[in-house]
Amino acid sequence: TLSTSFTARPFTARSFTTALITTPTHINTHINTHVNTHINTHINTHINTHINTHINTHINTHINTHINTHINMLVDK
Repeated sequence: TLSTSFTARPFTARSFTTALITTPTHINTHINTHVNTHINTHINTHINTHINTHINTHINTHINTHINTHINMLVDK
């Protein structure tokens, strides 16, 4: 059994002010984390697409060179 015990205390001007200041900060932190995650995902997708395009171009160049070498060998005969 999980139990929590605490002594309730009335709001003071200080505690109310603290809550007023920290709550929006806490909310903004969550929002910013969420927004930044989306932005980073978007940026990373673009970066990865760009990198993959370069890699694929490089691979395809090698494959085509290899294929063409074989074709040329056949044609030369």
